[in-house]
Amino acid sequence: MIQNWSRYCVLQQFFNFPRKAFLILRESQGLYPTFKAETNNALYKLLKSQNLVLRLNQSGILSILEKTLYPTCVVLFGSASRGEDTEESDIDLFIQAKQSKIDLSKFGKTLNRKINLLFESDFKTVSPELINNLANGVVLYGYFKVI
Repeated sequence: MIQNWSRYCVLQQFFNFPRKAFLILRESQGLYPTFKAETNNALYKLLKSQNLVLRLNQSGILSILEKTLYPTCVVLFGSASRGEDTEESDIDLFIQAKQSKIDLSKFGKTLNRKINLLFESDFKTVSPELINNLANGVVLYGYFKVI
């Protein structure tokens, strides 16, 4: 009985900070409480986005893209850059370089996501909507120059 109570206290302490920061919600259903992410919280979205950036860096995908494509910049954009992605969402990467075939299936398996690459070497042909998406994205490599 004491062991079970101790485990409960440890879990309660573990969940205290995220609950106070409104990162997770506690729901009482049945005998034991359940917890779920507060996906509308701005801090949660920021931390989720930064976690993906860290995982992209650690996976080695950026160094492979840099060595094989020689891009001017690589930008994470879309729902993943805003922290609004789900498990089924893909990772959208804009690469300012000439289009080239590259196999990223290994990285897709590592990250448990499909990776979509969008190539464009010149911004003159890019739509204003895409430029807005890129401007609101996260620059992972290089410098994002519109002008």
